[in-house]
Amino acid sequence: MEATTLPSLLTGPTGGRRKLCTMELLSTRKVKQLAPIRDSETMSLVREIRRSCGSGEPFNLGSLLVSCSNSITGLATFGDRFSSEHKEKFLSVMAVVLSDCSGFCISDLFPSMWFLDVATGMRRRLQMAHEQLDQVLGQIIEACEARRKVKNAENGDDILSIMLRIKDEEEFEFPFNITHIKAVIIDLFIGGTETTSSTAEWVMSELMRNPEAMAKAQAEVREALNNKNPGDQESLLGPLNYTGMVIKETLRLHPTIPLLLPRLCRETCNVAGFEVSKGTRVIINAWAMARSPKHWDDPEEFKPERFLATAADYKGTQLEYLPFGCGRRMCPGMGFGLATLELIVVRLLYYFDWSLPAGIRSEELDMDTTVGATARRTNQLRLVATPYEHAMEI
Repeated sequence: MEATTLPSLLTGPTGGRRKLCTMELLSTRKVKQLAPIRDSETMSLVREIRRSCGSGEPFNLGSLLVSCSNSITGLATFGDRFSSEHKEKFLSVMAVVLSDCSGFCISDLFPSMWFLDVATGMRRRLQMAHEQLDQVLGQIIEACEARRKVKNAENGDDILSIMLRIKDEEEFEFPFNITHIKAVIIDLFIGGTETTSSTAEWVMSELMRNPEAMAKAQAEVREALNNKNPGDQESLLGPLNYTGMVIKETLRLHPTIPLLLPRLCRETCNVAGFEVSKGTRVIINAWAMARSPKHWDDPEEFKPERFLATAADYKGTQLEYLPFGCGRRMCPGMGFGLATLELIVVRLLYYFDWSLPAGIRSEELDMDTTVGATARRTNQLRLVATPYEHAMEI
């Protein structure tokens, strides 16, 4: 696999491979099948927060959310192998990839100026990141292949094992090889880790800035989950209407991918009086549409109740609200990401009462944003947590 192919791996699965993600790897059935992993890892998050909040001092919630999301995506993708010696090395290399591939190369906007990416060292950094990632993924895949070839060994139900089986059995009519498997794994980690942890952190940030919304969401969650077995909590997420609107409103104000993935115009067309030539790279600004006063009342305000009076949903039926894109090109991992995000938020609200560090008022909370591969908090969120005394034992 050529090092220069790295940028193409970060544009999401296309064509037949998108169909593979939708029908096999991230189908509704598969998302439900992965529920035990979400349950186990989010409860581990709860236990880690309990240990961190024993002193009553602020702790870094953002870093714990990243760790939880990494574990969920890693176990779903690699199975038990993610607990092996490959975990630390893989996550370290992925952090480099996310950092170096954030934002735009100059040649993304001005292809004729490709030489500037060489002069700034961007191209070399991408090559080095790709070589490291290619190596560690190769080691993980080889270990999985060896395990599958052991006599009488059962095929795993993790996503990597499924992809290797599909490769061997040639179930689909399009080419699918080790290079494609590596590309899908990268997409899964970008879409299933960075976006989920970042959105959960924005949810908590907005609730800390809006105490009335926090009180309403916590009351709803606790009324639904009090005296319920922790293992049953994911099945109760449907009736949590207000909490669902909190998540929708957070994704409106803080879409994890503010600029949707670029597309090429297939033929010259006219859009709102502008001629778009064939071959033009088109980038949709979902962030600007979600804050446009043409479509939203008080667009800069956090108002979950606004979703009572709008048909906007995650499926992109209203083009002013596109947190996951829309149409055939919308995010194939939406179901997996939302299931993880909702359970994390519900458990944070149920098991703990939250407060800001001493001396900081809600309106003073830092909300600075860094836009790269995703739009995340510039400074990770630090809060004080107090265990909810009526929560079920875990």
